[in-house]
Amino acid sequence: MYDIITNNVKKGKEFFLLFFIVGILILVIMLAIVIFGYVRLNSLDSKTTSRRVVVHSYYDEGERVYSPIYYYTVDGKNYSCSNSSSDINPGTTNKTVYYDSKDPSKCTTDYSKSSYMIVIIAMLLPLLSVIIAVVNMRKISKRIKKIEELNQIGKLVKNLPYRLENSNMSVNDVPIQKPVVDYVLPSGSVITLYGDSRHDGKYSDADGMVDLVIDESNPDNYFIDFEINRLSGNLPTDFYTLPQNVYPQQYDQNSISNQNIQQ
Repeated sequence: MYDIITNNVKKGKEFFLLFFIVGILILVIMLAIVIFGYVRLNSLDSKTTSRRVVVHSYYDEGERVYSPIYYYTVDGKNYSCSNSSSDINPGTTNKTVYYDSKDPSKCTTDYSKSSYMIVIIAMLLPLLSVIIAVVNMRKISKRIKKIEELNQIGKLVKNLPYRLENSNMSVNDVPIQKPVVDYVLPSGSVITLYGDSRHDGKYSDADGMVDLVIDESNPDNYFIDFEINRLSGNLPTDFYTLPQNVYPQQYDQNSISNQNIQQ
């Protein structure tokens, strides 16, 4: 049995949980906007054509935003309707204005209706974020179970040289890296093992090496960390040496010590 700590892997789950929460919050806000617009539109039982359109524009974070005002008349009284802004130029062509016959000042326009459609389409982005988060959290849960299985069937290999590679993820524009090991199987073949992304920001320890637990009958099942120990005390055979049938020059030259890595 080994002292296998999966806190770093669990941090990865927290990373995607944040994506999930943010995605859900954005979805709820957008859904509320769409529902409010739908309810508002259904309460407007009359319509007319505006008699004049005035378009105001301004810049928001470098992007030009348009805010049209539609002037219309109901029973001889003049009203104005301006309840939407977007980056789409509405033009000055008169449009349909929808209003409440009991209170003509309550209104919306075709321009506002099109804005709601944009919001509906934009909901696909946070929805995609939620789906990606759920898929990855499930993968991590399965990953943790596989790591736990290694306690029963895995072989401990200590003090392996490694290198770091980017994981295509980042936090605050700082790339998250993962340790990579070129491991020689007893058969003499070299396989490249990619460790879990280091969400804890740890990229080395005192000995400058990594430890590995691997099921050599199924080399796809393995776990790399900076410190893995046998609970009953490490054995001399736990420390990495090249198999006798492999000459040093056959060993992949990409397998270098962390001290030579320029981070």
